Amino acid sequence: MNEYYQDFQYDSCTSRGICTTNPKIASLQSVLVQYLKLAAKYALALEDKGIKEEKIKELILNTIPLAVSNPEFTEASFAAAVAKYKAILPGIVKKYNKVYEQEDFKKGIRSTELFQESSDIIQAVRFGEKSLRNTLKNLPSQIRDLYQIILVISKSISINLLDLESFERNSDESYNIILKLLDEINSEIKDNESLKKLIYNAASIDNRLMLELRNAQEERYGTQGISEVSYSTTPSKAALVVGSNIRELETILESLIKTDIDVYTHDDMMVAHTFPKFSEYKNLKGQFGQGLENCLLDFATFPGPIVLTKHSLHNIENLYRGRLFTTDYTVPKGVIKIENNDFSEVIKSAENAKGFKTGKQCETVTIGYNFKETIREIKERISNYKRIFMIGLEKYSLEQKAYFEKLIKLADCSTLIVSFSYNIEKDNLIHINTCFDSFGLIKIYNEIKNLNLPITVFIPKCDRNTISQMIYLTENKNTKVFVGKCTPIILNPSLITTLKQTFKINGITTAKKDLEIIM
Repeated sequence: MNEYYQDFQYDSCTSRGICTTNPKIASLQSVLVQYLKLAAKYALALEDKGIKEEKIKELILNTIPLAVSNPEFTEASFAAAVAKYKAILPGIVKKYNKVYEQEDFKKGIRSTELFQESSDIIQAVRFGEKSLRNTLKNLPSQIRDLYQIILVISKSISINLLDLESFERNSDESYNIILKLLDEINSEIKDNESLKKLIYNAASIDNRLMLELRNAQEERYGTQGISEVSYSTTPSKAALVVGSNIRELETILESLIKTDIDVYTHDDMMVAHTFPKFSEYKNLKGQFGQGLENCLLDFATFPGPIVLTKHSLHNIENLYRGRLFTTDYTVPKGVIKIENNDFSEVIKSAENAKGFKTGKQCETVTIGYNFKETIREIKERISNYKRIFMIGLEKYSLEQKAYFEKLIKLADCSTLIVSFSYNIEKDNLIHINTCFDSFGLIKIYNEIKNLNLPITVFIPKCDRNTISQMIYLTENKNTKVFVGKCTPIILNPSLITTLKQTFKINGITTAKKDLEIIM
């Protein structure tokens, strides 16, 4: 059986215990959040006077993915980020003081104090520990969780906005909501409802941003459709491209087009194969490996360089060094930085690596779908049903496979099931093969949410957009959301509790119990 369909249990993240953050790293991340809050405060104040600072914008957008839910955050990445703030913030402070004719902000920590408290790692850790203790002491747990949700949504918006900008497009609305979200953490404690309203607004903006990004991708690469993707390997030197930034994949393919180096995609990058433009690249051979949960094994067995595109969420601490590359803003320890899209070192690494000696033949898989035909089929059939179930992307888990097989079996014939993962033959089930494209569910949902039927959305697999998408879905009172088990660095038990209490998001339990809740 092809790798793509295997129910695969080896999760290299959780099995090695590297999905959580140790206290020292958590302390440093909390200091970096202090920098983010301070930078946002200045940026907002200057924007109120019509002054846009591109340097501070770039710094904020690239710091959020580093500081929030990042398993690769290290002392070195902290020091690199702080150095950038110390180089840029003094000029911003000076401009603020001149515009407002006052010296720094009167409330909260000042830039000079923050610089002093983070002058070295030991002092920064102590300052971060103190900050975390104060947070635990002074803030109710639900407010703390709402602030964490604010940071996670800010991360989703930041990465989506940076991806959009790679297509020479911008969204002032998205950047402004990031500043407001960060500044909200600066302000005095507000009631849950005001925070909830802000979070709903941010989630809505993030989902519009994702739609704009998808439109930009289709404008450049053609409308997404159905494609055959190979898991075979061919005898040749090879490079692996990881992440979700397909604009960057295009740049890599163009850089390697005159070489004999084959290119393979990994995890979310598989979605590139659904765009017609990428079929024109003869050096793009197919997909390799099982995905994010198995990155440790996938990367260790790939016989060539691995390029981590911007903001790729992978645990690489235990991986073999020397052939990992990235174009990211900050670089994890042991990873080689690519500057100015110069992939000459990647080419050299591929040529010196062993490559695939004999290759391996596997069946191809069919991915993608025709969006217009899918919507037409759903709308034609909808009159025969009383409710809709939407099942998102799978997580390659035997436990979840058993859950959804039973759920689909128990769902009566008055329920239309739109499944983006489990393809079980049943008259009331429509299968949509979006492969790794988590936005596909939202795109379909937006077309059917006004059909006046109750909708239940199941999200088995978590990614960086999950929390934002779930909150967006629950804004419609006619929609219930159930989420599967996620790695703690994305969604911990405390956050699940707050999401359930504040946004009525449920954790998946058993098929029978969950159906009782739904019905």
